[in-house]
Amino acid sequence: MSEFDIVTRGLTKVFGHFTAVDNLNLEVEVGELFGLLGPNGAGKTTTVRMLCTLIEPTRGQAKVAGYDVATEPAKVRRNIGVVSDGVLLYKDLTVEENLKLLAKLYGLPKAKAEDRMRELFELFKFNEKAKRQVKALSSGWFKKSMIVAALIHTPKVLFLDEVTSGLDPQTAIALREFTRKLCDQGVTVVWTTHIMEEPEKICDRVGIIYEGRLIQIGRPSDLTRSISELSVIEVETPNLQSDLIDKIKTYNDVSKVTYEDPILRISCLRGGDISEEIVKLLINSGARVRSVRPVEPTLEEAFVSLTGGEEEIDRFLEMSSKR
Repeated sequence: MSEFDIVTRGLTKVFGHFTAVDNLNLEVEVGELFGLLGPNGAGKTTTVRMLCTLIEPTRGQAKVAGYDVATEPAKVRRNIGVVSDGVLLYKDLTVEENLKLLAKLYGLPKAKAEDRMRELFELFKFNEKAKRQVKALSSGWFKKSMIVAALIHTPKVLFLDEVTSGLDPQTAIALREFTRKLCDQGVTVVWTTHIMEEPEKICDRVGIIYEGRLIQIGRPSDLTRSISELSVIEVETPNLQSDLIDKIKTYNDVSKVTYEDPILRISCLRGGDISEEIVKLLINSGARVRSVRPVEPTLEEAFVSLTGGEEEIDRFLEMSSKR
């Protein structure tokens, strides 16, 4: 038995003159919770759709759950669950009717299907909403119905594409905990997101994808530690004036400045320590400085560093919106 549930070699997808996914080489272990992180338009969803056999690769190879996506697509589909905007339920049927239909298509015995539906409905607290037509559900309950549909046949590999979009915070937290438990039971999960803090909380490893290329991969903590050129400091300084914050943003090599009273957080793309300069500026301007400390960069700050800074991300997003 392979130790990997997902293996890609040179996986590429080209739409006309636009390369959405460029030479992707990836291995995801059995039972791993793998995060694919990148801004909207970076190639995450295209990657998932190729791995789920929804679109064909332009070139390269991929195996999911031990089966080739190009030559064995039916076997791939029987072993995966997918939650994505490109995979929908019948809106004129109830949630329960959709699940019964899917269970029949997957060849589940009736008793097993009913037990599984009962388990999933209890887990996600559907209650009477299981009897509602899908088109009558709110966006949050619609997303939950997609999730239970993806799990009805107990898949080996689960793809969650921007799955927390539209969910309330409590449901999003519960889903992250549930996903972690699935992996502990041996299910392999690929979680794609543009929300930087999500993979930092739950993923075993994270792949950062940008302009169709996988530019870095590793555990979240390893990725943040690997950004040797990025230094981050936090200054406790209450009631800071906006003009001072704007002035700090103009410093050479400062990549990001945030302020949530009383914490001023500064990311700098150089290896040196700028804390002395910042403290001097603040004191000379009459600000109160209670403490200064270096901190580990977040995954979001590491992402900004790896992709060339926030201006480069803004440029990429602007280009993506015009395509």
